[in-house]
Amino acid sequence: MRIVDLTRVSSDYSLVSRDHSVLDTRIDAPALVAPDGKTIDQLPPECLLRDAVLLDLTEKEAGKPIDDEDLEAAEERAGLAVRENEIVLLHIGRGRFARNNEFLSDHPYLSENGAEYLELRHVSGVGIDAPNLENPMSNELPVHKALLGSGIFILENLNNLDVLEKERFRLVALPPRVKAASTLARVLAVLGE
Repeated sequence: MRIVDLTRVSSDYSLVSRDHSVLDTRIDAPALVAPDGKTIDQLPPECLLRDAVLLDLTEKEAGKPIDDEDLEAAEERAGLAVRENEIVLLHIGRGRFARNNEFLSDHPYLSENGAEYLELRHVSGVGIDAPNLENPMSNELPVHKALLGSGIFILENLNNLDVLEKERFRLVALPPRVKAASTLARVLAVLGE
């Protein structure tokens, strides 16, 4: 068994701050967009330990949306299909830009259509190796609203997706048990079970 840490090192000591650095690996719960949605402490532990699938979208141009056709093409290239209750990780290859402005403002993002595609697949969570799933040029949160509104949690600012040798593995997301809509998280990929 091999464990790969997908977490960025954080210097933020406030675990429930609404102003996490965009350089922190974090998890968003449905309460971020829905007043009656689940908070981090209400997420069932079993949803934070799931099979995961890595979709390679590194060929997607910066600033362009990732739509359903891109997701389907990534599945076909890998010779797999996203399964119900899996956590889907979108590898866009932005980890190498983690400490500059290009990382913050110029990356591919999940489109509303792409979010709907993942909703229809009944995934448990969606993660990305970028500061967020949203269009960095917009202040709206349509993807967060779609996914979180369907009970799908979000992992952002993941690291080391490029070192994963397999497309399928177990993923463990370890946020502190806090009554918050978003917080820091330690995220681990367990390979070779």
